[in-house]
Amino acid sequence: MRRFLLATTAAAVVLTLSGRAQAEPDYTLFSPRKFVHDQTQNNQSPAASGKTTVAQADQGAKPAAADQTAKAAPVELGPIEQQLKELAESRLQQYVPREQDRAGVLAFYRDRNFAPIWTAERKAQPRAEQASSFLAKVGADGLDPADYPAPKFDNADPAKLAADELTMTNSVLTFARHASIGRVAFTRVSGAVYFDQKAPDAAEVLNKLAESADVRATLDAFNPQHPAYKALKAQLAAARRGKFSEIDNNRGPVKAAAEPTKETKSKRKSKGATEDQIEAKPAAANIDTIIANLERWRWMPHDLGPTYVMVNIPDFTLKVVQDGKPVWHTKIVAGKVGNQATPLLTETMKFITVNPTWNVPPSIIRNEYLPALARDPNALARIGLQVGRNADGSIRIYQPPGERNALGRIRFNFPNRFLVYQHDTPDKKLFDHTVRAYSHGCMRVQNPDKYAEVLLGVSQPEERYTADRIQAMYGKGERTINFKNPIPVYLTYQTAFVDDAGQLQARADLYGHDKEITRILHGERRVADIPVRRNYSNSGGGRPSTTYRTVRRDDYYQDNWGYSGGGWGGGWGGRGGGFRQSSQNFFQPRFGTW
Repeated sequence: MRRFLLATTAAAVVLTLSGRAQAEPDYTLFSPRKFVHDQTQNNQSPAASGKTTVAQADQGAKPAAADQTAKAAPVELGPIEQQLKELAESRLQQYVPREQDRAGVLAFYRDRNFAPIWTAERKAQPRAEQASSFLAKVGADGLDPADYPAPKFDNADPAKLAADELTMTNSVLTFARHASIGRVAFTRVSGAVYFDQKAPDAAEVLNKLAESADVRATLDAFNPQHPAYKALKAQLAAARRGKFSEIDNNRGPVKAAAEPTKETKSKRKSKGATEDQIEAKPAAANIDTIIANLERWRWMPHDLGPTYVMVNIPDFTLKVVQDGKPVWHTKIVAGKVGNQATPLLTETMKFITVNPTWNVPPSIIRNEYLPALARDPNALARIGLQVGRNADGSIRIYQPPGERNALGRIRFNFPNRFLVYQHDTPDKKLFDHTVRAYSHGCMRVQNPDKYAEVLLGVSQPEERYTADRIQAMYGKGERTINFKNPIPVYLTYQTAFVDDAGQLQARADLYGHDKEITRILHGERRVADIPVRRNYSNSGGGRPSTTYRTVRRDDYYQDNWGYSGGGWGGGWGGRGGGFRQSSQNFFQPRFGTW
């Protein structure tokens, strides 16, 4: 009887459940399925579909498992957000022309569900007002506010506010890039300039601004903060008081002063002027000159570090800075005007070579020594040069260590793509000249033994190197002293700078870099910040080819082209400067030179 009652009860339960399967669930308070259903409904958005099935309930499905199967509902966007999403996803190029910025801009706005950062409740936020105010005053840094238009956000239409949002975003990104790496791409100015620049990431810039409590300070931080830059910026403000510069209003090029004619030079000489006085004509630190120098500061790393070596080519000087203070300086001889100009760059001093061997570079062999040998077979021997062959059969012309060596007694090495360095020289009389542009590109140092003492005192003070100890190493065998703490080296071109006494100094535009920057800002502003491809590979002597074509900035900064040396001085040592002679008596360079 008991078995019969149990069977009857079980059958009734089954029939009841099967009868309810086609109807809406009628859960009791303690039903396990009701618990699952409630939890699923609580975890789903109103737009999500799907009910908990009987099978899931009978299997005791957990709320977390049910939640994983639910689809996330799309967030409902407001009118401005919807317009911003449409523009960012379909027409972003119209508002952000630079391809490398667009991915970061889109990612930034997607992460915040296209909520604007410049407006709220259909009016400008204080953040937008601060940015607009800052961009309107960038002329103080030698930039042009017209390059960074700031909308007024005075139209409440969602479509217009979304467009203004992207316009402002592009303006602050453009400013951040120009302030960080330059308004003018250095490749447009000269093939003898290279800095390893990286434009700031667009999404990072926007996140900083979105989180900033002081947008003006955040934007200003992209500018160089070095005291020398700030001092020059103050001089720009002083120069502008009561003066007019056409570059400020983009009204076209300033007429350059005519170069002195041969007749004029002859008259000057007849009045007793020396060649140096003719070359070192007074330089004026006018507004455009200061702007050009501020621009070159933007090319360089913005954090120079507390200790470094800085060369100012137009000033023909070198200084060592330690813990932010100049501790030593000396005169230098720089490269000749033209194809042998000393390049502008940033690298690291890594070692010193005492008693260096000079391996004559291909350009000097081809342009100077081969013609001399044709006239006099003993010409090289008289100046201490020797001719040999490398293991591969190529010709090598070199000068062994000694007091007559063209590199003197010490070479200061900071490996770089132009293969230039600093060194001693036996020709000390050149340091008496005012204009000292006589080298093939390298820098000759007036007091090399003292320079070595200072550098080693910075790098490894515990070893207590002195000038006397360095001089005691002079001899016939090369000796290398590696730096325990490498020192940054900056080869700069400062035709306008503020000296230690706070006075503005001006130097002649030796290589024409000022003139070229000014020309670009007057005539090529639209493409001024787009790099051009330079052929730094050079086997023919002289500086790299000036032939160029416009390229995308990212292509340029991949830095995957070959950079072989040639034309800036002498070889690093070893078997550099090799040539192989062909049947046509054509000498082809085999190794890189400085």
